[in-house]
Amino acid sequence: MKKFLAVARLTYRSILKPQVVAIWLLLCVAVVVASPFGTYSYMDFGQRVIYWSAVVTLSFLLGFGGRALAVYLCPAQSDITRFVVEGMFATLFISVAVWGLGQVPFFGPEVGAVPFYLTLSYVALVSGAVVTIRAFVMIASGARSAAVERVRPRLADRLNGEAAPWILHLSVTDHSVDVTTDKGRERVRMRLTDAIKEMEGVEGFRVHRSHWVARDAIRRCEMQQGRCFLILVNDTRVPVSRNYRPVLDEAGIF
Repeated sequence: MKKFLAVARLTYRSILKPQVVAIWLLLCVAVVVASPFGTYSYMDFGQRVIYWSAVVTLSFLLGFGGRALAVYLCPAQSDITRFVVEGMFATLFISVAVWGLGQVPFFGPEVGAVPFYLTLSYVALVSGAVVTIRAFVMIASGARSAAVERVRPRLADRLNGEAAPWILHLSVTDHSVDVTTDKGRERVRMRLTDAIKEMEGVEGFRVHRSHWVARDAIRRCEMQQGRCFLILVNDTRVPVSRNYRPVLDEAGIF
């Protein structure tokens, strides 16, 4: 339970981001104006504002709940698998909530007469579309990242082997820095702060006093016994300290 609460806390923290709030407001206005499924014909304006604002708000809250459950139950699965699991949970939660909202007498008998299976079908269609779009966006962004010529940081000049290595991770070992690339690992005798300075031009994050990671090397995040970890594309597990977590949250990593 503690692990799930920690995952849920991280998940719901992002619901207050300005872009999320803006999308919520825009959707509230859009559905009130459009009043789909004929609600404009049997609800007055006040009823439509309350009903559709409640539907959108519940969808956001329960959708994030589905995301938290998917991350908790499928921490080691691929992003697309978690999208599907998240969509299934969100569909169930939102369908029950919207159907239950329709049973409130204030909104009239017409909306309450909609059978649950029909509500479930509508929500499943929307959730399926969202999952599909997210999967395509993830695949497309990954393809773009692979196609982009990476900046060669100054730190690469200290390494042997490939002319343009993809540096994934920097970590402290005694008085040296282990530089992990897509080809392996090399040790360089220098301070971590100096190594990070030599990564200028490459977007990345100091996630711990002993670790730095490149943004495009991050695959996902995981929670374990209340602690947060980043899983990199080479399956390296990097701890995230509490002091550095807000920076990652602000960057949208979580």
